[in-house]
Amino acid sequence: MPVGSWGHVGLAVGADGSARCHTYPHERPILTVDAGHIDLSLSVSGGTVTADHLVFARALVRAATDYLSACERLLAGRTADDSTSDTTTAA
Repeated sequence: MPVGSWGHVGLAVGADGSARCHTYPHERPILTVDAGHIDLSLSVSGGTVTADHLVFARALVRAATDYLSACERLLAGRTADDSTSDTTTAA
């Protein structure tokens, strides 16, 4: 019986957060997210990379790209609001 996915974690990442992919010549890669006192590691279940894992990795890249775009949009909006407030205050 194949090993399925399991677990759940919610993580609010601050300025101390980092992400890294650990690769090895003949072993599965490990993606880590470190946030303060919490470390999250992602790797393939069963120890062998399959086509399904590639599907998941591509979905992860798409989700991370969407997350980045949303963060950039929110930061740009906040920066624009801050500069408008500064201009209004100075006038």
